[in-house]
Amino acid sequence: MCAETVPGEVGGGGMNGDRTNGVDLEHLRAGRLARLQGAMHRHGVEACLLFNEPNIRYATGASAMPVWSTTTFVRCALVPAEGMPILFEHPNSMHLFGELEAHVRPMHAWEFTDGVAWHAAIFARETAAAMRELGVTDDRLAIDRLGTPGFLALQAAGISIVDSAPMTMEAREVKTPEEIEVLAMGGQVVTEMLRDFEAAIRPGLTERELLAVLAGTLLAGGGEHLATNTVCSGPNTNPWRAEATARAVEPGDLVYVDTDSVCLGGYFFCVSRTFLCGDDSPTREQHDAYRASHDWLEAMKDLVRPGVRCRELAERAPRLPDRYLPQRYECMIHGIGLEEESPSVAYPGDTQPNPDRVLEDGMALVIEVYAGEVGGRHGVKLGDGIVLAADGPRNLAPYPYCAALL
Repeated sequence: MCAETVPGEVGGGGMNGDRTNGVDLEHLRAGRLARLQGAMHRHGVEACLLFNEPNIRYATGASAMPVWSTTTFVRCALVPAEGMPILFEHPNSMHLFGELEAHVRPMHAWEFTDGVAWHAAIFARETAAAMRELGVTDDRLAIDRLGTPGFLALQAAGISIVDSAPMTMEAREVKTPEEIEVLAMGGQVVTEMLRDFEAAIRPGLTERELLAVLAGTLLAGGGEHLATNTVCSGPNTNPWRAEATARAVEPGDLVYVDTDSVCLGGYFFCVSRTFLCGDDSPTREQHDAYRASHDWLEAMKDLVRPGVRCRELAERAPRLPDRYLPQRYECMIHGIGLEEESPSVAYPGDTQPNPDRVLEDGMALVIEVYAGEVGGRHGVKLGDGIVLAADGPRNLAPYPYCAALL
């Protein structure tokens, strides 16, 4: 195996509320809403209608059945540029939010009905009435995602639809102090996940069984769910972007994990580590890929500071050895919050999605790397989640590297 017990290891278990004791949840919600409404003012938009689960949560603090509601249109939030939002909630979930600082009322959903257009028209009328109730004078409504029946019904009601992404992404890029507190607490849970995952690695255990260990620690620690199933071993580690299978781990295998977890308060973590199964020495291919990934990640972390433009980071980035570039990870850096967020930094030579974006104090970012040769048997994935500060990045889940592979 690879590492000693994590220094400063925290205790296990506890519900979400237990792990976030001390965080002022009212300030958390109010601070996020203020940032969103500030962005709406800057973009000249009077109202947003948000169906995306992380956006609803950001604006109101309300989350219900998040995995299911991500694939359906059963709840949404109408957010004005001034004042409290209206949360249109699944009727059977309304009791969860009696003390929420928002107006809560049942949503009239159109899905799973025979009269889809008829029900969508009711939804549109109720939305238009709520806009008037909130004092919205513009017929424009910024929306993040919407099914076709709802889209057509709002159009028929005379509502002009625009994209809410410029506002929601701008608001969510920089974290409030309370958000950073919750991220730090979530980092403790992620550290426990990696500790338990590494301790469970042994020949004969399948990738799915290791994934179950990861999920169990997440749920016991107060987290919510895994976003992906990224646990891979042996030849499944090359190329990148595979998911857990029934393959049994063998002695000498590399085993990598990307935590990809919706953790405390809904905040997202994708910390990556690669381990060696058993006590044998790594092969040259394994060692070289791990060393290249480790050195790249540590050098990149030294460059990430407030005030640096994304374009400058791409230009200054350490060079990954040429043999690993064809299968490089899709980006070097991306934001995290209630999901994967902006900004991101691509490899030099790739199209930069956010070239002029300036990194700011309070941004939460993931720096990650994959190294695996085309046609090779092994691949290494490493990544850390950080919060930017004037005195340097703060590692949210500083789990040790695999000493056996260095």
